[in-house]
Amino acid sequence: MNSSTQTAIRIDLTPPPGEESDVDAIMQPFAAMLGKAPTGLRMLGTSPALLENYASTIHYYMSHAKISQPLLTFIRYLVSWRGDCHYCIDMNEAFLMNAGLDLDSIKATREDPGRAPLDEREKYLLKLAVDAVDQPESVTRDRIDGARAHGWSDRDIFDAVWHANSNRAFGRTAEAFGLPPDGFAA
Repeated sequence: MNSSTQTAIRIDLTPPPGEESDVDAIMQPFAAMLGKAPTGLRMLGTSPALLENYASTIHYYMSHAKISQPLLTFIRYLVSWRGDCHYCIDMNEAFLMNAGLDLDSIKATREDPGRAPLDEREKYLLKLAVDAVDQPESVTRDRIDGARAHGWSDRDIFDAVWHANSNRAFGRTAEAFGLPPDGFAA
């Protein structure tokens, strides 16, 4: 991390004394997958129990039986865009570009989630989950029934909405502590 990045971050990202190896063990798979440990995970490393919980949640979603990784990434991306979280926008744009999407196509979803390269079933859940963050009252019984009609179970619907809202909380925390984008997106 360069000195200008360190001065922007408002908390010490060093794990508590004696817990460094535990934090390193949790972050190692993410660093191996991404080429480096994301600053957001290092932020969570200041509270190792929360990092462990968050890593477990990531693993749950990475192996979700029904919700695809592209759908989950678009959920995070659009929630981040609507919440103006540059840290999360950068990371999720990088994930989408690494999946083979071009930046213009990704950015087009900001104004119209229906342009996401997902099937209609996934687009329905995408819109519901993203809307649930800023307009929870928009998640009406009719929309839930619509998601069910698209083949989503109540668990899937809950998981998507939880993922969207958890991303907002993570993004707000990253912004509160001044985490700059990691530079994953080019």
